[in-house]
Amino acid sequence: MKTFLKVIQSILFSIWLFIGFVGVVLVYGSYVLIKAKIIEKRKDKKSADDYIRNVVSWFGRVTFKFLFSKVKVIGKENIPKEGPYVIVSNHQSIFDIPLILGYVYPSGFIAKEELSKIPILGKFIESLGSILIDRKNPKSGAIALKRFAQAIQQESILTVFPEGTRSLDGKVNEFKKGSLLIPFRYNVKILPVSISGTINMNKKGSFLIKPSNVELKIHQPIEPKSFENEESLRNYVRDIISKEVENNEKN
Repeated sequence: MKTFLKVIQSILFSIWLFIGFVGVVLVYGSYVLIKAKIIEKRKDKKSADDYIRNVVSWFGRVTFKFLFSKVKVIGKENIPKEGPYVIVSNHQSIFDIPLILGYVYPSGFIAKEELSKIPILGKFIESLGSILIDRKNPKSGAIALKRFAQAIQQESILTVFPEGTRSLDGKVNEFKKGSLLIPFRYNVKILPVSISGTINMNKKGSFLIKPSNVELKIHQPIEPKSFENEESLRNYVRDIISKEVENNEKN
């Protein structure tokens, strides 16, 4: 009986969240995009981009308050004051994105193209300088790598989920081969981030959403030039992230 009530509670909570999310994104999101256009005309594109990033960062933090979820952040002092650098994180849930946007940096993401088709939200994803991949197009990966390299050379800050998809059990999967090739090739700092607890909010394949305690560990930046090849860099970064996630699972 208790299990049944918990399921009903989760369903009602998910419906409430969906209605609230749609309202905020469609109404307030439209207002923000319009205001950004006005700022760009009156000032410049940088001012408009800064405005959008500030709003997105605020929205990321508010998301967890709206979900009655507590976020513990460790290592904020490790965030570089300026780019370029690449945020590298494990991927447990759809809520990893607002977590990074709100508590690390409102960066662009390397993400699937389908996200750009979401009304209003897709515009924000593009405005942040995200690089979108069409998984149905074999050439899309190569194009994305080229854009990634161009963005890094322009001192951008981007977020990468090297696992390529969300974890089903919360554990850190193997990083995809070549996922850190660009930061390795151009010797761009990597900021490893360990996320624990977002999988309890929403698991891959489920529409149910629940409050949870979340921990975000921001590790010290890594200089790729210290490594012989992309594989050794990739494995080293994964070990750092994975060990923190495993420790949180035990506690």
